[in-house]
Amino acid sequence: MPEVTPFYAAIIAILMAVLSTLVGVGRGHHGVALGDGRVAPLALSIRRFGNLSEYAAMALLILLLLELTGTEPFWLHAYGTALVAFRAIHPIVLFDDMGAPAWRKAGRFASAAGTAGLLLSGGVALLL
Repeated sequence: MPEVTPFYAAIIAILMAVLSTLVGVGRGHHGVALGDGRVAPLALSIRRFGNLSEYAAMALLILLLLELTGTEPFWLHAYGTALVAFRAIHPIVLFDDMGAPAWRKAGRFASAAGTAGLLLSGGVALLL
């Protein structure tokens, strides 16, 4: 029975609940029932939730498969901690204007590249 993956799945689920709530609040605030209503802050909020949804599912699946194939707990926790860190940072640094400050651009690059690196390294580890 997996012991490590459920912990990280729970943290990601809480982050998803927070981000989806922000989307709902934004829709209510801007009077938009579906989509983003061409409201930039709402579109950004939707992307923050969407990016997490798109990447976290595969990363958690990889984490689970690594755990089921006997990967050492240290490496599972390293993977899970990095995943949570990258996915928690990403909505903070995500921007919709290329005039964003350099720290946001660097943070966006680091969180996106870090997540891609996790997917790549996890995929390779599963193949080996």
